[in-house]
Amino acid sequence: MTAQDDVLEARKRELRRLLLQESGFADTTREVISPRTATDAVPLTSAQQRMLFLQRLEPDSGAYNLSAAVRFKGRLDVDAVRHSVQRLVARHEILRTTYRDDEQHVTASATINMTEVDVLDPAALPGLITDLARIPFELERDLPIRATLVRLAADEHLLVLVVHHIALDDESWGLVLADLAEGYRASVQDLPPTPPPRLQYADYAAWQADNPSAATDLDYWRGRLDPLPPAVPLPTDFRRPDTATLDGIRRSHVLPAELSARIRAVARDEGVTVNMVLLAVFKTLLYRYTGATDIAVGTPVVHRDRAELEGVVGNFGNTLVLRTEISGNPVFRDLLDRVRTTCTEAYSHQDLPFDQLVEALRPPRVAGRAVFTDVMFSFVTNPPYRAELPGVVMTEEPAWNQTARFDLVFEVMDAPDGMAFTVTARSDLFTEATADRMLGHLATLADAVTSDPGRRLSALALLTADEERRILTQWSRTRTESEVDRPLSRMFEEQVRRTPDAEAVVFAGERVSFAELNQRANRLARKLVSLGVGPERTVGVHLERSVEMVVGLLAILKAGGAFVPLEPSWPSLRIDDVVRRARLAAVLSKAVPGKTAADFGVPVVDMSQSFGEYDPDDPDYGPRMENPAYVIFTSGSTGTPKGAVIRHQSICNRLPWQVGLLGLTASDAVLFKAPLGFDISVNEIFLPLVSGARLVIAEPGAEADIPVLLDLIAAERVSFIYIVASMLDVMLDHPALPDAAKALRHVWCGGEALTPGLYARFRERMDATMYHGYGPAETTVGVSCRVFPPEETSTTISIGRPNPNARIYLLDPGLALVPAGVPGEVHIGGPPLARGYVNDAALTAARFVPDPFSGIPGARLYRTGDLARYQPDGQLEFLGRTDNQVKLRGMRIELEEIEAVAQRHPGVQQAVAVIKDGAHLAVYCSGASGTRPTVADLSGWLAARLPAAMVPRYCTVLDELPLLNSGKADRAALAALRETDVVHAPHVDPRDRVERDIAEVWRRVLGTDRVGVHDNFFDLGGHSLLLMKVQAELAMDVSVRDLFTHTTIASLAGHLNQGAGPSHLDSVRARAERARLAMAHRARRT
Repeated sequence: MTAQDDVLEARKRELRRLLLQESGFADTTREVISPRTATDAVPLTSAQQRMLFLQRLEPDSGAYNLSAAVRFKGRLDVDAVRHSVQRLVARHEILRTTYRDDEQHVTASATINMTEVDVLDPAALPGLITDLARIPFELERDLPIRATLVRLAADEHLLVLVVHHIALDDESWGLVLADLAEGYRASVQDLPPTPPPRLQYADYAAWQADNPSAATDLDYWRGRLDPLPPAVPLPTDFRRPDTATLDGIRRSHVLPAELSARIRAVARDEGVTVNMVLLAVFKTLLYRYTGATDIAVGTPVVHRDRAELEGVVGNFGNTLVLRTEISGNPVFRDLLDRVRTTCTEAYSHQDLPFDQLVEALRPPRVAGRAVFTDVMFSFVTNPPYRAELPGVVMTEEPAWNQTARFDLVFEVMDAPDGMAFTVTARSDLFTEATADRMLGHLATLADAVTSDPGRRLSALALLTADEERRILTQWSRTRTESEVDRPLSRMFEEQVRRTPDAEAVVFAGERVSFAELNQRANRLARKLVSLGVGPERTVGVHLERSVEMVVGLLAILKAGGAFVPLEPSWPSLRIDDVVRRARLAAVLSKAVPGKTAADFGVPVVDMSQSFGEYDPDDPDYGPRMENPAYVIFTSGSTGTPKGAVIRHQSICNRLPWQVGLLGLTASDAVLFKAPLGFDISVNEIFLPLVSGARLVIAEPGAEADIPVLLDLIAAERVSFIYIVASMLDVMLDHPALPDAAKALRHVWCGGEALTPGLYARFRERMDATMYHGYGPAETTVGVSCRVFPPEETSTTISIGRPNPNARIYLLDPGLALVPAGVPGEVHIGGPPLARGYVNDAALTAARFVPDPFSGIPGARLYRTGDLARYQPDGQLEFLGRTDNQVKLRGMRIELEEIEAVAQRHPGVQQAVAVIKDGAHLAVYCSGASGTRPTVADLSGWLAARLPAAMVPRYCTVLDELPLLNSGKADRAALAALRETDVVHAPHVDPRDRVERDIAEVWRRVLGTDRVGVHDNFFDLGGHSLLLMKVQAELAMDVSVRDLFTHTTIASLAGHLNQGAGPSHLDSVRARAERARLAMAHRARRT
């Protein structure tokens, strides 16, 4: 027998019982509730226990007050109203019950004082109703009902009734208002009062205490809710506060009668209730908003299935948790079938009180959160009460206390003339505009499913027509500008002709004009052509930052080739992998004393040569716009790096726009400090070379040396810098900033999220314009930005709107547009797109997908894996990732690449990489059968194959990895583990004054108590930004490169003792002492 058959059978039994009772026969299969004989205190029902607990949890809140407004039109007898309210209290014991010692005490008689007020201004009425409805009850001594009669005019009054939820459920309102009308009629016509009902709520409470729910109900719910359903990840407008206010917003929308009729027709055709159809629509909305496939929604039910409870006022409410699995992107009809099964099963086991379920399953309790689910669905069929009384017409009107007990409640009022949708939500999570959008989306979905219930959920229309038009024509693109038709090398040559004698490059005292730079590049270009370099050929660049590097890049472009960065700091295995994948035609490298150019297996051009034998004039050959300009290799999820092929069209689309945005001229200077393997370096290098500004190159190793960079910025009057947020955070506190900031006009922040707090600090210290940019390497440096001029004090941080000619769409997994406020994966189209991944057609096809919106044949979109959402004004807000890619101090890292490299170790069976504490990489491994690698062995294996920034700080080998129920590794559990292993040398305490001074700085910066002289700074949790803080506290003339080189206290102290005199050591000690005193002073102040 199915669950639905169970429900039908239960209904048949109840119908037979009622028929037997009407015929005078007793139903021996079910115990009838009888009036209690004692008048002592009565135990609380489960519903009352919950209400009493919630009121005591928030004693100053009126969130659990129910309210109704009753309008009287006509000549009202005020005394009759007062008498009818008093009769109401006399008729129903629950309205004269107080609550002490977790019991309910019925007062034999009680007088209710109805307050009377005059309101002459109709605009003041809503606020008055809200104020009356929000006044909390003291349930220990107050009657749970209040009445206020508001006179609006001589022939118009409004009675506001407020009853605590402990005494009433929503269906009891009809009984209360009917009794109120009958009492008014009896008072006016001098009729005897209606006798009270045979049973009172306390009788039901006593019966429930003696008749616990069947164990089968608990077994059912345990099977449905264990393990617990995940919280629905609602796309809120605001971060959840630490303390919920319970303040609410409420918005409503009336459906057209034609749509209401179609919804009823679908219910009839599919053999379900209208309630089930709309619950399925609501779950479809949640699925489309969140992508969640395990969705639990609460729904209120009123347990009045017994004939003897007819006419009894009280709280018979219960809550059912309707959990539905929505995996597989089903068609709506299939989802409706799942919802039907869920509902029929739940309704057949509704006798178990919600609080007993909570007690049995013991879900985690979090302040401000509901258990099991924060989302509710309510279906109401009772129309507003209306009665014609002697001389007046009585009509029920909506009244609300402006509170929200749950994060989100969707309520449907089903009336014969049409349906009304209402959304109630917490105002500290949602805005009214968002609630209005939800209502529009619910109506759109309802229209879509009634038109074709056989469509898949992802294909159902969600956005309104106006929303879709706005997103496609305004938000997904800004303006279109004419595209440059000249490759990057030609743009540079044009600038050379405009300003041949102007300084083009400045590096370590060397100053090179545009003309000289061009001639050197031309000679080298001809050399490269002789080696077979040309369009569609790639050349590796294995050079440190220098003039030679810039010459090499220009020469490769002039020859028609594309450059491929090969960072000298990479492990040799990493370089070999990139060389092989890029299929290089040649490599530019440079001999150093005692060494020769590295052997890469392809022709190597030694950049120490001058190439004077070649013609210095511009070559008459070169690339076309569709040819590659460069290939940037980034971390790859398969365990090997992937190379994004960027065309001349793409980079030449960006640079002229950015030059115009910044207003760069020959008086400007741009700092080049990023490693060439970071795509922002392309921007730093070529932005000045095509605009006539100076390119100021930071020496190798200085990219993380804040004092050196600030000195260089000040000395060369640098006006534009690109910087990641974490580095900006350190730079803002440096004492050398004021001098450097005098020249800085533009600060471009990207690679990491810019926080409101960091922007506020930036604005306090600098007058430069801030640019917050976004864009992965596959989309040519960046595709959106927001400009923050000096007068901008906004604390709302976004990544702006699309740059000219770029298109940005936020799409759900079904490639449908998402509405404002809802997370979607960022998809990028237009000229900025990379051609694809070098020599990897499969990965290119997976990440570059057809563009369904452009209307251009062959147009593609890049699936970034980034999550973002539209703010209400169309600005883009970055949210995070859909996968395990992370950004650590500006570097893009695929955790899967670390895992894949670790799993190649012969002693590793499985590896999982995670981020710990938001700042450090960790890898956890389980050993292969019969083997268990040491931490040192595993760490060395990773260091030989990964760039330094990708080598995990923590390496831990476990017997087995923790797993989720799905069988996948539990990343959250691993990230929370404290048992992590780092390779440490034997502990040795500091042995002299210098070592002790350095150790004190380390302890303070690293936040650790125990530091040995042979401990590695990075193994103790240090990173480049903390290294800069160490530098600031030790001495200004200790370079970051020195600190990188000497990563133990013993090594650094030896370096200081060997290379510095007493004055230098004294300055170290003095700074350490000043820092110690400052810390002590701050501690005393706090």
